[in-house]
Amino acid sequence: MIWEIDDGAPVIEGLDAQGRPDPAYAEALGLRPARRGPRVLAALLEWTVAVLLSLPAIIALTPVLTEALAGSLDVEALAARDDLLWIVVETSISQGLMTAYLIVQLVLHGRKGVTLGKAICGIRSVNVRTLERPGFWRGAVVRYLVAYASLLVPLIGPLLVVALSPLFDVERRGRGWLDLAAATWFVDVRHGLNPYDQKRMRIARKRVKTPEIEDRAPLPSLATPIDRDAPAEYVPSARLSGGVIGAHRASPTASAPSADAVAPASGSLVSSVPPSLASGAPAPASSPFAPPATAPAPFTPPVIAPSAPAGGEPPIAAAPAAPAPTPAPAAPAPAAPTSAQDPAVRAVLVLDSGERIEVRGTTLFGRSPSAAAGEGEAQLVRVLDDTRSVSKTHIAVMPARRGVFVIDRASTNGSAIVRDGSETALAPGHPAELRTGDTVRFGDRTLRVEWA
Repeated sequence: MIWEIDDGAPVIEGLDAQGRPDPAYAEALGLRPARRGPRVLAALLEWTVAVLLSLPAIIALTPVLTEALAGSLDVEALAARDDLLWIVVETSISQGLMTAYLIVQLVLHGRKGVTLGKAICGIRSVNVRTLERPGFWRGAVVRYLVAYASLLVPLIGPLLVVALSPLFDVERRGRGWLDLAAATWFVDVRHGLNPYDQKRMRIARKRVKTPEIEDRAPLPSLATPIDRDAPAEYVPSARLSGGVIGAHRASPTASAPSADAVAPASGSLVSSVPPSLASGAPAPASSPFAPPATAPAPFTPPVIAPSAPAGGEPPIAAAPAAPAPTPAPAAPAPAAPTSAQDPAVRAVLVLDSGERIEVRGTTLFGRSPSAAAGEGEAQLVRVLDDTRSVSKTHIAVMPARRGVFVIDRASTNGSAIVRDGSETALAPGHPAELRTGDTVRFGDRTLRVEWA
């Protein structure tokens, strides 16, 4: 038996066989290198702020430094100056502000990959291997130390290290000597993916790691057929009815007996009764004329005529008149649809972009939706999504006799219904009923049920 021991080392995605960062992986995620123009502008802005903060100290110390360089500095005369206190105060305040500015720049660059100039120009700094924050010591401190070390050679050092070294990058990613020392890479967040947007970054990594399956097996249709006697396309095992969409029973084929076959003709009441019932003998159990199990109705005595004409026949008992049948209450007529609601429209959905969709039949939503086998003609709604969080065929909205239902079509990022402030995830292939006011989230897009 072979035992595998997890050493806890993190797995870094996007490295080639030699362990070097692969530019193609970063490009597949949607990261774009920062252009040279915005990078230069960001550096100029940061240096301008630093000069403005140092300006009071520069103005106060320039005469003193000039005298010191010329060799004519008199310490006693400097100590006797009336404005010596103001020189010390201006220099201290200026250096304090400069120190705070430098520390804030280092912390923001190490933890968030952004500085004042980079935030204005839409640039972020990331670790070139992990594509995450560069880190405080190597990503920020080492970078600034190398930049200040280049000032030891005036003009030539900064020009070579800061300005010209990015031109010699063999990977054509704009990484100069400062980036090589700090293992950083500048990306453009205005024209590409922001690496500090964790949700979009996670989706991009998942899409590159597990590409979408273009050809999926067709899902069974969950829509109840319009014709009640049509065969059901989807019937779950051991379930024939009771709240399962698509599972229904066909109506009985035998027609009910007509009224003429049940009611006897007038004048044949005595002849239609069998002799056994007429004589009071009980009928056999198998006889179709067996008396009902319920108690018989009370006997109504016949009405005797008071007299008969002379020489006529004796009076006979008149049969009691049958009670008049109580008319059944008329069924309420279905409410006529208003002019604002077409009876063919089963629901109205409003996308987060403001587009209104009228659901008349099966409606499919996705980046490039297509109907599966057995669904017939369906309304296809194409949803634009730059982050590719929406699958090609993400959800299906299907009307049925009981209402309108939504089904997740085995999407990559899933779907959910937001109702009364609570979110319920949809299981792939299982229908969920929609109500007016619900919000359906699919990927990064949403739609609202305005009427259902």
